[in-house]
Amino acid sequence: MRPTNESSLGDVIKDMLRKYELENGLWNEKIRDAWDKCVAQPIVQRTLSMKFMEGVLTVNLNSSVVRNELELLKNDIITSLNNELKKEVIIEIKFF
Repeated sequence: MRPTNESSLGDVIKDMLRKYELENGLWNEKIRDAWDKCVAQPIVQRTLSMKFMEGVLTVNLNSSVVRNELELLKNDIITSLNNELKKEVIIEIKFF
């Protein structure tokens, strides 16, 4: 038998995403879908934008009242999103 340096296709894709810094962009889309499933529709409607970078999710809202309420529920939201994503991706959420 000759030695090989074969990798699975999944490993190669993950390495490419990391190398070209595309991993966060991929998570952005998955997190948007999870957000729609994990928070109430009125909150989704008040969400202006979201950005994920290196474990931190930044959520821009159009309501200071909602922002304050979500700040109190931050840990529960992180847990819910990570459960939906089936991986601990989100470490912190910042609401603006």
